[in-house]
Amino acid sequence: MACKVFSGSLPSLPFVQIPDTIPGKFEATNLPIFIVQTTSFTNNMVQITSLFLTVGLVGTALASSSKTGLLQMLTYIKRNPNMTRDEFYEYWDTQHAPRVAPLATAFGITRYQQVRVAGKIVPTDAGAEAPVSNQLVDFDGVALFLYESADDLLAMLAHPYYIEVVEPDEHVFIDKSAHGNGQVATYIGEHFDVVDNEKSVWVGDKKTKKKFEKLFKSYQ
Repeated sequence: MACKVFSGSLPSLPFVQIPDTIPGKFEATNLPIFIVQTTSFTNNMVQITSLFLTVGLVGTALASSSKTGLLQMLTYIKRNPNMTRDEFYEYWDTQHAPRVAPLATAFGITRYQQVRVAGKIVPTDAGAEAPVSNQLVDFDGVALFLYESADDLLAMLAHPYYIEVVEPDEHVFIDKSAHGNGQVATYIGEHFDVVDNEKSVWVGDKKTKKKFEKLFKSYQ
């Protein structure tokens, strides 16, 4: 299927390349998407990660049916092989996180979390239903992003602070030679709240809710 460019207002990005085809579920759902291939820049220009641009625009397509109006992105990250796993976690938390925090809050990212977990996963591109291959690859952590506006995400990634401060720092602790520039698998989904801050926030059939609340109380 030919790539369909998102119809909304997009910030100006240098040297954007659009692939001809898009694998996965979008062929069936026919959602408007916009995928950017990372390119090396000279004259103070650096790579802009294609993954997050993809996620931002897919978020716009899905948000209308989300119970919270938010999209959740899970990104599996592979560490720089020159670092031990402990060094990777330490740098990710103490050096990279404070670089990201002011930018993310300024552009309305609802939540950014780091999960310290390692394992193996099949490489999967953002928005693809099928993996790139069945060959398992290592990952060393999971980054979780919760956001609402694709426009805000795109503006954040086009901001000079991201280009000059955040993205270059990714090269320090992420294996950029791995699939997805070190973001070896990414999954995007609609965000539904069930329990929040120790309280049930599930929205559904009231009779069903009361039925199981009553059943639970019978066990107390």
